[in-house]
Amino acid sequence: MMFRRRLTAATLALMLTLACALPSLAREPIALSDNGVAAAPLTEEALRALPATTLDVSFLTSRGEEKARYTGALLWTVLTANRLVDPDAHKGLLRRIVVVTARDGYVLVLSAGELAPELGARQVLLAYERDGAPLTLEKGLRLVVPGDIRGARSVYDVARIDVRTVEGK
Repeated sequence: MMFRRRLTAATLALMLTLACALPSLAREPIALSDNGVAAAPLTEEALRALPATTLDVSFLTSRGEEKARYTGALLWTVLTANRLVDPDAHKGLLRRIVVVTARDGYVLVLSAGELAPELGARQVLLAYERDGAPLTLEKGLRLVVPGDIRGARSVYDVARIDVRTVEGK
């Protein structure tokens, strides 16, 4: 019995030591860039400091219908807070695209115009909670595109957000 208590105490001490010594398990910041120029990375703490929005979403997946309540910051707010788009340059927004890349290489492209409140006003969310609980480390921060019938534009584990200008004649 005494051995079991020591083993338990030793195991608990080891677990606490490992928990404090594993910062690499924390979410890595999201890399941000404007036309290839790196901006300050977006940490989850900085994301949570932005105004929170909660949206109920429903869309079809390969496993059937998914319904959830997501909380996070609007992607538009993330872009303007990090000076990746100029909210007053309405014509310029029409030539800006937002490329969102997941850690597994999945890529999604949105137009800045569809996100801008004075143009498309699409409420795309960079979520850190689902149904009131933090998202898991395995799935990471998630881009959620409400209103889509299919969930193909909802991106798990966002790693990069790049804003680019499409040049024309």
